[in-house]
Amino acid sequence: MFSQNPPTNLDKSPYGELVKKYGLEVDFYKFFKVEGLSLNEFRKIRINLSDYSGVIITNKNAVDHFFRMIKETKTDLPITTKYFCSNLATANYLQKYVIYRKRKIFYSEDGSAAKMVKEIERYGKNDKLIMPCSMDSSLNQLVDILNTKPEIDYTKAEVFKIDFPDISRAVNIYDYDMIVLFSPYGVQSLFQSYPDFKQKDNMVFAALGSRVVSAAQDAGLRIDAWAPQPDIPSIFMALDLYLKNSNHKH
Repeated sequence: MFSQNPPTNLDKSPYGELVKKYGLEVDFYKFFKVEGLSLNEFRKIRINLSDYSGVIITNKNAVDHFFRMIKETKTDLPITTKYFCSNLATANYLQKYVIYRKRKIFYSEDGSAAKMVKEIERYGKNDKLIMPCSMDSSLNQLVDILNTKPEIDYTKAEVFKIDFPDISRAVNIYDYDMIVLFSPYGVQSLFQSYPDFKQKDNMVFAALGSRVVSAAQDAGLRIDAWAPQPDIPSIFMALDLYLKNSNHKH
């Protein structure tokens, strides 16, 4: 079970390659839904986007809805605006909205919140920062660390919200041998739908991103495959390696 929407063409995707290589049966189900705040909802927060010289970006949803709000509020971001991103993939995603080579973009090399904060301390300590996020950012480890750093001037700005459907109405999670998680919100959604969930010994969890791994482990899950790691940059490589080793054991 991949806890995200299916690819447009499964056969031509990395998922399809794993299916063919190991004879897998796979399902896709998004564990949570993202909904952007309306302009009127955002205005009630009373935040002026032009007041900030730097942006803290934690995921692609934050990128999309931040720049949507920039457009809807008719705000002009100066070329000197700094962007502090949770990882390289998120930093690269910024190219959808800005000319990468002309911007000051920093990111956590290992995808950890701790490294991200170090980048902010090094390059953004004199900036007024804004962090576009969801209405519920309680799972954000970055927020916990930032709140211990009073010298970092940052403000959270809700630009989207998360809806958690009841997973148990659509799928039986216990039917699956492996579940792949892509967001801390997926972990939260799992336990909201299955409050008494217990991981069986033969049930495998995989995760993409250090924040997802941390959220899963904090919830008591055992993570058997994850990325990125040194020499394992993608979740598909992590799954391939795990499945290869598992097949050798049988």
